[in-house]
Amino acid sequence: MERFPRYLTALARANALGDKVSWLFYPGMLQESQDKWWDDFGRRPAAHEGIDICYFRQGKNQFSLAKNAQIPAMDKGLILNRCEDFLGESLVITHEGFDHFSPKVVFVYSHLAIEKDLTPGCLVEKGQIIARVFDTSRKRSRLLPHLHLSCIELMEKTPLDALNWNLFSDRKKINLINPVFI
Repeated sequence: MERFPRYLTALARANALGDKVSWLFYPGMLQESQDKWWDDFGRRPAAHEGIDICYFRQGKNQFSLAKNAQIPAMDKGLILNRCEDFLGESLVITHEGFDHFSPKVVFVYSHLAIEKDLTPGCLVEKGQIIARVFDTSRKRSRLLPHLHLSCIELMEKTPLDALNWNLFSDRKKINLINPVFI
């Protein structure tokens, strides 16, 4: 359970937020939540497939990630796919330490503007900037720019180009692992 807190520290450092950052998670941002954390704060059509990282506190002040905030890789890994999501793009990576699992465990970084040179088959290093948070105002969304992070166990061998949100939203074909507990 140390990977996620270390990743939040890396995210803060990549964006020069300092070391005294407290990340804030409201109920709708958490995995399996049916609530929205934006707009009318109503209900989602389906349970949330990951965790949304957006708000943080420095001292007594609360902020949100800036559009174009830099997104580092959690660990060394291999890019398996790059696909569209409803706010930007998603990057699917198998990370070191999870690559020996069968079925495979993948991490999905979503709602991003991905670095152009990162394509399936590329290796990434821990802390390498892989993307920037997508400017959600370009989609006329009421969501603030944020990183959506999912950890997914694939139930069967899957073609790499099928690693996308059609698959990730199908609970009969995947298992969700809460990234907070990795």
